[in-house]
Amino acid sequence: MTPSQIAALQTVAFILDKIGTWPVSTLCAVVVIGPWFAMAYIAWGQSRRFEAVTKMYENNVALVKSYEKMAADQQDLIILNTRQMEGVNNRVDSNLFCPILKERSRKTEVGG
Repeated sequence: MTPSQIAALQTVAFILDKIGTWPVSTLCAVVVIGPWFAMAYIAWGQSRRFEAVTKMYENNVALVKSYEKMAADQQDLIILNTRQMEGVNNRVDSNLFCPILKERSRKTEVGG
């Protein structure tokens, strides 16, 4: 070793002697164990996010099911309204209670 390296080591040893080993061991613990805690915190956050996304998809499934039910009910309503309007149209076309239509039907039956 060169004299400058020995002097540097002596300086580091002197500094460690003055401040003690507590800050150095704390620094080592933070460097070694700190990333594990950081990853655990990130994994916990990702887990919460995943649960929220799962809940959102479950809510979307419930929404689609209710929309399908509403669409089926609406289709039945449209079919019912169409049948009723056909019945109204048939009654209007064959309305013999209207005096004007009665007069027209008599003229067409008589021939003239």
